[in-house]
Amino acid sequence: MESAKWAGCIDSVGGEMLARILGQLKYGASAAAIGNAGGVAVPANIIPFLLRGVNLLGIDSVMRPYDERMAAWARIAKDMPKEALEEMTETILLDDLPEAGQKILKGQIKGRLIVDVENS
Repeated sequence: MESAKWAGCIDSVGGEMLARILGQLKYGASAAAIGNAGGVAVPANIIPFLLRGVNLLGIDSVMRPYDERMAAWARIAKDMPKEALEEMTETILLDDLPEAGQKILKGQIKGRLIVDVENS
């Protein structure tokens, strides 16, 4: 196992990717699980939780009241530096989705992919 290096993360893949991330978190770090594209089973052990106090947080973005979701998006828009957003996003075409999906499941994508459906 790699030495812990991440202070926190948001995981939208789940499955094996979430298990890998949990093993790479620093002491006291938190992982927010927001998706399950990689599956709902997390093949992990409890070592990160016991030895490093890692927190796993489940995020429910579907059933949260509308006003709370809008407040969260407003805060992100206000607090997140635009440069950081630009650095973590890449635009792809619709035809690129199958390859991008495979890369996501292999942990080869960092940040966000924006799918340009108008120019695909």
